[in-house]
Amino acid sequence: MFSIHRNHLSDQGVDYVTFGQGDKVLVIITGLSLQGLSDISDLAIYSLFYRYAREYKVYIFDRKDHIEEGISIENMADDLYHSLQELHIANASIIGISQGGMIAQLFAIKYPQKVTSLVLALTLSQNNAISRETIEGWIEMAEMGDMAKLNKDSMCKTFSSPILKKTYLINRLFLRSVSKEKRERFVRLAKSILEFDCHKSLDKITCPTLVLGAKKDLVLGVDGARELANSIPNASYYEFSKQGHAAFIESKQFNKMILEFLRENT
Repeated sequence: MFSIHRNHLSDQGVDYVTFGQGDKVLVIITGLSLQGLSDISDLAIYSLFYRYAREYKVYIFDRKDHIEEGISIENMADDLYHSLQELHIANASIIGISQGGMIAQLFAIKYPQKVTSLVLALTLSQNNAISRETIEGWIEMAEMGDMAKLNKDSMCKTFSSPILKKTYLINRLFLRSVSKEKRERFVRLAKSILEFDCHKSLDKITCPTLVLGAKKDLVLGVDGARELANSIPNASYYEFSKQGHAAFIESKQFNKMILEFLRENT
């Protein structure tokens, strides 16, 4: 197992982890969660992303420690830019998953010189009926403090049945101790998704791009990923037929496919 280093950018108020020995830089932006990066174990990070460690210096950035009311996806893209500047990272390949994919889109649109190649997984460029119903429901549950309902709904919509029960039980234990501050943070981050729309600017993404969708995505729907791929010039597209929004965890092909794309385009 490789060494995972946990760090904090005090100027930005951002936690990040880094690992890997490669010469090229890979930035991974994860999705919306009640858990911060500091809540995720080294073992979990390793199991999800160990395949990249040999070829890349990998950075995984959290959102800011303090999330203000009214924060936007564009604000988060700007935060990422300032974090890379502080770390003197000239450019990188970027993987954005779910909400992380929304941040990655705007980052590539605003700061094209920073992006060598782009992977947008299980995400969208504008909301649809499925995404609105999901996110609005989660916001209401979090604001009401109904963590049991939020856990059940998010797990059922995210994971397929083979691993659902185990994941649900683990997450239920974590959610018992979620503070009011973390719930408020989650709500503010979730609200930014409902305001997100960069569809008309997708033609400004000019770097090599891979879009990954999942046919059984009950969180954001698969149509958003298909639309995204059709709107970015020369984007490649692959759709997981048996997985949903947790394809990045459930599919053995997920990281393999991304690595092949990155090798060809960095």
